[in-house]
Amino acid sequence: MGLDTVELVMVIEEEFGIEIPNKDAAKLGVLGDMQDYILGALRQRGDKPDESQIWERLKAVVVAQLGVRPEEITRTAHIVKDFRVD
Repeated sequence: MGLDTVELVMVIEEEFGIEIPNKDAAKLGVLGDMQDYILGALRQRGDKPDESQIWERLKAVVVAQLGVRPEEITRTAHIVKDFRVD
């Protein structure tokens, strides 16, 4: 995992108030998988997250951190391959 990816994960952890262990973060290269992980972590602590709100917040983080256009962000987008993040 490159520095940009590590920084993205750190911002996501802060945004959602969760911790993503490195072993899990390494498996979350696709944004849909990242959303599913966030939803699972929030549910595990007893929250009842709104999936569409979580997706919109995740998209906003990706746009802010990586400088990609919102229309490029899909559930199947790969952080490294599609956004050229190291």
